[in-house]
Parts: sequence; C-alpha cells; structure tokens
Amino acid sequence: MIDLDKPAPTPPVPVELSVIVPCLNEELNIPELSERILGVFAEGALRGELILVDDGSTDGTASVIRGLAAAHPDVVIGCFHPQNRGIAGAWRTGAASARGKLVATIDADLQYQPEDLLRLRRELYEHSVDIVQGFRSAVGRRQDQRYHLSRGFNSFLNATFGMSLRDNKSGFVMCAREVFQDLLTYRGSYFYWQSFIMVAAHVKGYSYKEIESLFEQRRQGTSFLEKTAQIAAVKSLVDVGKAAWEYRVSQPPADVATQFLRRNPVIDRSTSRDPLAMMRWRAYLAAFNQTHWMITRDVEHYYETLRKTQWLSPSDTRELQDEKLRRLLRHCYRNVPYYRSAMQALKLRPEDIRGQADLHKLPYLSKADIRRHLYFDIMSENHDKAQILKITTSGSTGEPFVCYADRAQLEFRWAATLRAQEWTGYRFGDPTVRLWHQTIGMTKSQAARERLDAALSNRSFIPVFELSESNMQAMVQTIAAASPVLMDGYAEALNFLAGYLKSTGTLAVRPRALMSSAQTLPASSRKLIEEAFGCKVFDKYGSREFSGIAYECEAHDGHHVVAEGYIVEVLRDGKPALPGEIGEVVITDLNNTCMPFVRYRIGDLAEAMADVPCTCGRGAARIGAIQGRVQSIIQGTDGRYLPGTFFAHFLKEYDYAFKRFQVLQDERDAMTFRVVKGGRFSDGVLEEVLATFRQYLGERMRITVEFVDEIALIRTGKHLASVSRLNVDFQRTAPSVITAGANGR
Repeated sequence: MIDLDKPAPTPPVPVELSVIVPCLNEELNIPELSERILGVFAEGALRGELILVDDGSTDGTASVIRGLAAAHPDVVIGCFHPQNRGIAGAWRTGAASARGKLVATIDADLQYQPEDLLRLRRELYEHSVDIVQGFRSAVGRRQDQRYHLSRGFNSFLNATFGMSLRDNKSGFVMCAREVFQDLLTYRGSYFYWQSFIMVAAHVKGYSYKEIESLFEQRRQGTSFLEKTAQIAAVKSLVDVGKAAWEYRVSQPPADVATQFLRRNPVIDRSTSRDPLAMMRWRAYLAAFNQTHWMITRDVEHYYETLRKTQWLSPSDTRELQDEKLRRLLRHCYRNVPYYRSAMQALKLRPEDIRGQADLHKLPYLSKADIRRHLYFDIMSENHDKAQILKITTSGSTGEPFVCYADRAQLEFRWAATLRAQEWTGYRFGDPTVRLWHQTIGMTKSQAARERLDAALSNRSFIPVFELSESNMQAMVQTIAAASPVLMDGYAEALNFLAGYLKSTGTLAVRPRALMSSAQTLPASSRKLIEEAFGCKVFDKYGSREFSGIAYECEAHDGHHVVAEGYIVEVLRDGKPALPGEIGEVVITDLNNTCMPFVRYRIGDLAEAMADVPCTCGRGAARIGAIQGRVQSIIQGTDGRYLPGTFFAHFLKEYDYAFKRFQVLQDERDAMTFRVVKGGRFSDGVLEEVLATFRQYLGERMRITVEFVDEIALIRTGKHLASVSRLNVDFQRTAPSVITAGANGR
C-alpha cells in the first residue's frame, strides 16, 4: 500500500568520483590513505567512492580493506584478487565496480598526495580536457638508480610515440569513466601495461593536460620494483615494442564505436560474405586511395565496425550515442569558440550534458548562425585544413549554403551508405544503376577517379538532368543492359521513370531493390514505383550536410537513424513530438569535429515514431515519414498550413492535365500556382484544383495561376513542388500541419 501522506523518497545523489587504488601488501599505508581520500570528498563537497583492490597481498591488506568497507559502507568498496594480476588488472577490476562519472587512479603508497585529487578535478572541468595527469615533482624526490631509469624510460616513450609529457608513465590520472574503460581495452599481453595509459590516450585521440604533483618517497612497505629495477627496465623495453605494434603500426582510426564494442561485445548477425565476394572487396580496397581524392581505405574500418554496431540493443545504442555526445561537447567547449561562448552564456559546462536527455539545455543551431559565423568562430581551432572538404548545398530557397566536413566523417558516411545498401539485399560488386549527377562540380582529375571507381564497383550512371520523354527508351535499354541488383536515385527521377514504364510496358530486367533519396516519397509514388519495377523501395533520408541520416530496413517501418553518427530529434514547441505527430528535425552530428553541428535545424519535417524496437532486430531509433522541408510549408488564412507533400499527393490524380507544377509563396494569404499544361488540360480541371486548394488554405486565399513552358530543376537536379519564403518556426508556434493524405485521395 502506498502512503499518500508520506513524502516521496529523495533520489540518491549520483557518485561523481570513483578513486581506484591497487593494493599489494599495503596494510600500513591504507588506513591513512583512506582517511585522507575521504577527507578530499568532504572538502570538495562531492559524493565519491574509494575502491580498494587487494591484488593478491600476502600480509594483512585484505583484512584492513574489509574493516574500512564495514566502517564506511557504500563509500569504501573492497575488491579482492586471490592472485596478483598487476596494476592494470587491478584497474580493470576497479573500473568494473566504479559508479562515478569520473574515475581517478592513485597508488596506495602515499607517494602521490591524495589532496591533489581536487586539483585534478578542477583542471579537468576548467579546461574541458578528457584526461588530467599528475606528474611527479622533482622536489624532495630521491635521484637514485630508479629515478634515472624512470627519466630515461619517459624520454624513450615520448620519442617512440611522438609525445612530450613530463612523466609519461605516471599512474596518477583522472578522466570520465567511459574514457578510462576505453583506455583499458588493449589487445597485447604486457608486463606493465600501466606505463602506457597516456600513450593509449594520445593514440586514441583524447585530449590531456599535466599538472605537477608533490611526490614523497615511500615510508612504509616495499615496492615490488625495489630489488628488480633492472629486470623491470628490460621488461619495460619489451613492452615498448609490443605497444609500438599495437598503438603505432596496427592501430585503426580512432573510433569510439570500435572501442565501445570492446566493452560491449555483440553478435554480428550480418549476412556472411562468400570467398569470391571477399576477394573482389579486397581488390577494390587495394585501389581505393587511387580512386578517391579525400577519403582513404580507412573506410574499411568504419564499415566493419558498423556491421556490428547495428546489432547493439536500443539501450546500448543510446549509450554509445551519449558517450560520443559527451566527447563532442568537451571538444566543442575546448576548441570551438562559438559553442564555448554559447554554453558560457547559458552557464553550462560540458559535464552538465550527460546524454540526450540533457540536449534541451543547449541552444539550436540555424543556417543563419552558420552563415554568420562560418569564417569567424564556428570551425574548430585545432583542425587540419588539409583534411577537410568544403560542401556547398543548393539551398531550398535558392540561397547556397556552405559547410565543412573532416576526412574521418566523410569516411564514416561512405561506410554507412554501404551498410544501408546491404539492407536492400545488395552486396558489394553487384551491378547498380544510379539516377544521379555523376561528376557535376568535380575537377577533371576528380571526375576521372569517380568514373574509375564506378567501373571497379560495377556502378552505372544515368545523369538525372537527361530525364525526358524523348530519351526515356534509351535509358530503359541502358538499365536493362546493366541488369542491376540495386537502382538508386532521386525519388522524383524514379517516379518519372516508373510513370514511363507503366504507360509503355515493363522493364526487361527487374532490379532486386530500389533506393530513393533527396526528396520526399509519398505513398502514391512508392506504390507507382514498386508496381513499375516489381520490387521494394528502400527510402533514404539525407542531406548534403550529412549525407545519409536515416534509412529504411527490410521491415519498411520507418527510417533507422544512422545512430553511430547522428542524434535526431523530432520536435514541436521545443519538446519531442508524440508518436504520429509531425515535428521539425533537429540533428546533432556526433563525428564531424572540424565544424560541429549541435542541435542543427536542418529545415525538414518528419513524423515521430514510438520508441519501440524494430522487428529487424537493429537497435537504432527510427523516424517515420519524411514530410519535406519547413520552407515548403504553404501558409493559408486563419492559421492553416499545408506541407509540400500535400500538393504532390493531391495532384497525382491530375497528371493528365498538369505535366509539371510548382507552388510559390512570397506573402501571406497569397500564393502562385505555376503550371506546365498537360495534353488534357482544361479550365474546368484548373478550377476544380483551385477549389480544393482554397478548401484547405481558406476561401480568402489569393491564388495566382501562371502558365509556363517549363519549370527548371535546381542545381542538383531536384524539382521543388512548393517553396515558401515565409517563416514557420516549429519551436515557437508549431502549426497544425495537414498531412499529405488529408484529402483522402
């Protein structure tokens, strides 16, 4: 029974800091160490926990730890190894038990000062770096044989791995828990891996900072290195060779998803690849750097990782996104002045955003913001300009838009596209046909590489600008000759070709699947295309800023977000839209660090879906039907609105009268209906259509009809059914948009 008069229990304060201490025969040091660390928690007014790991001690260390844990329940945690596993093994055990969002490691011998934990924490927060390390001060430090061996080894590490740390092998560090867990995911077998924790941080792309820490000689107990310093030095040199192989030779690109999989292994349920297919894939990759001008064969790493991460559970997928988001925001705060200023204005720090549940605290990013700050402060201060690509979009209202993406993000996009194509049943090397613009905007060298890549990957192009009734038969013959397994292209281009096939006959060779993109795909167009080609359509939602954002799987129940790369919010009035509601799409790009997109209002509308797993078994969240651009919403009178998809859906029944059309709106309560007349056009049909427009937009809506010979495509070959230059802000006053199926046709 619930006591309604009794106040609800206060949720426990989350643990902020877990301090992990490996203990080997340290019974005389642990009591003082524990007392001082608990004093640090009190002084810093933070909830912390002290994790003491007995690493196979032969003295009374285990008993002392048990006594401290009993005296300080839920604050002092004891972990016990029956046999010695080494410092790295003790760290792993401690990390597995840690609850804090931060983790610190410190030796049990009181050579490092526990009070410096507060200094590490302050530096971590104030400088928004991933890791802070305390290096051993020379003050009071005995300069004996071990000292000189340590200094020599530090120089050797710095030279081997291109670093410049004062004390590379110091084990006094603090970082986020997931960062620490990631650092511990090494593959080699080492004598003393703990010496390489900062090497791992450096190679995996984490930012770090050093602070000087007063160092005292051991006063109680004996170091395990006391009588074996020279032997340990030899073993350490052997370890350097192993580390050089792991971290310099065989190290793949820094990829949080790969590191996440090591901690969260998953069964790869992707379709297996036969030996012949693998040979073809390997041959293609061997020439990859010669057929591409920005991306490299590192795409293979991303592709292999994405084949596995798609099978993560929904909760693990979200955890991966949250981890990448935290890393992104630390980078933004540290290296991107625009975001640092925006967060400081809101009194926010990176640690205030723990995951997607906190995204609402951050401001939106608009196209206008990017245009205003592009060459001022929205690009990172630490990017390599030789590794970024300028991307120019056509702009839905005719105003070009410029942004930049770094090489790693471009390689990720390529791999994500290939993975999504495989959802259709396609396998690399199968013949494909693209209704696209193959080489527009490319240099001669780039165009040559593009054509060579198409030949090696068995891909044929049909330029989208050449779609016309006069050359349709030649295109159909080209498609038949290619015998494609997969066809992809603009939704409108596929619709146009499908209409031709329905009116003239059937395609001689049927592809296994079609992938539509670049424009909305109304249900009527999907039905026409699938009937004409005799196969399923897999819809892609993407943009020039991000490439593929979400794709349909074989279940055809919404679009799976490319969750390893993007967080997609569907919002109304600043809040998540309810399932079935239409909201504005807001995107956070988790990978592009040269020019981060955080809560970017891309200008699209989509249907929100319930947060339930897809029957395909993939863990990525889904969004429903893409409703088009915010800029395509036509405003009627009395607060009425129609999305651009309405016009395409409604006018599909009038293709005999209107060969092509476009709706334009430059002022309130008025619009222009531009028309290319069809063979059976009549004034009666026109009046019938205009009456329906007024039914949904209001009788007082002024509609100007303009007859034209053609309606030009925009630069990338798209046809815009409706364009509005009025502003509709979904996050201030979300309109009650009438969806494309509202008229029942």
